[in-house]
Amino acid sequence: MKKYKVKEIFGPTIQGEGTHAGQVVMFLRFTGCNRWDGREESKDYSICKFCDTDFVGGDSLTRLEILERLNNISGKCKTVVISGGEPTLQIDYDLLEELEKDDWVLHLETNGSKALGTLGQFFSHVTMSPKQNKIQTYLEHCDDLKLLYPWISDSVTSEEFKEFRYSQLFVQPQWGSDMDKVVKYCTDNPKTKLSLQMHKLIGVE
Repeated sequence: MKKYKVKEIFGPTIQGEGTHAGQVVMFLRFTGCNRWDGREESKDYSICKFCDTDFVGGDSLTRLEILERLNNISGKCKTVVISGGEPTLQIDYDLLEELEKDDWVLHLETNGSKALGTLGQFFSHVTMSPKQNKIQTYLEHCDDLKLLYPWISDSVTSEEFKEFRYSQLFVQPQWGSDMDKVVKYCTDNPKTKLSLQMHKLIGVE
């Protein structure tokens, strides 16, 4: 049986970002990313200089072992956020079908660098936070388009992604940003919503 490289499975906790901020969820975080290798010495050469997520290492688990770990700690929670790193490098039909059969509601957090294709049917909510320009973004559509602010690149802005198919647009301040400038951007662009990292503000993982 195939094994997946999993950094951590944790929760129940509070989703801190986007449309579902405040909701109780589990997290299934995969190892590995295609935008940064996770090593501090290479961060300055990556577009993701701001990244504070540890996605290096982890355990090799089968889909049944992943399901068992989720069920052992989830309590009454049946929503799992699949994230990374970049989870689309590893997720597949067998894993998602296994989770769905066990009545898990699946949310995805991705940078949008890979298309979901038929895997999209398994997700009730998809958040995309692109780290590449629109031409290199192959995800078909998303529910939340979440852009870091200040913009991480001139090619990763609300203007550049205005034609992308999404339901809601969020700007999320990079940690330590000038909040007056962030609020000014939102008030000047009232179709944009503000996403704060609530989990950090309340001190949960």
